[in-house]
Amino acid sequence: MMTAEELKKNYSSFSTKKLLEIVDNKFDYTELAVTIALAELSTRQVSEQDIKSYKDEQIEKVESFIKRNILDDLTVLQKNLFYFVWFPLINFAFKQNFRDDGYVLKLKQANYYSLIGFVCFMLTGIISGIYELSNWTSFAIWIFGFAPAYAFDETFNRQNQIKRLRKRYAPREAEDGQSSDRENDL
Repeated sequence: MMTAEELKKNYSSFSTKKLLEIVDNKFDYTELAVTIALAELSTRQVSEQDIKSYKDEQIEKVESFIKRNILDDLTVLQKNLFYFVWFPLINFAFKQNFRDDGYVLKLKQANYYSLIGFVCFMLTGIISGIYELSNWTSFAIWIFGFAPAYAFDETFNRQNQIKRLRKRYAPREAEDGQSSDRENDL
């Protein structure tokens, strides 16, 4: 635990943006830390423009988060890739890139298509063994298994993700009275 003097020394070197972030996220910090951040801000003569710029940045972050989780889903080619090349060692790098870049929807879709591709492959193998189907017939069944997987993803998975995000952000937007403007921009 840092003392008040140590916090004052550290906070005096922080940028105004960082101090505004501490005050904005006050529940993530101790009461002492927030008080010292406020005191440091009061000595800096922070303008309304500085505060507006900070708030605009925060809005951009939220919009970017929503875009990465609603609008930026996998392309049909990527969905096919994960469906047919479900081996974890092969598609691990793609999934890691989505994770690193914060694309939650893309990562969930990649995992979904990999799992469904594997399950369809195994079911096709079992059905082919039971009914002694030719390799071409088995391959065709596996290929056609992509269509219901795609339809389910577009209808249920993506819509559920959108509903969760709207629940998370709708109450705050409704308070601000800006929900319709923000949704139209996205």
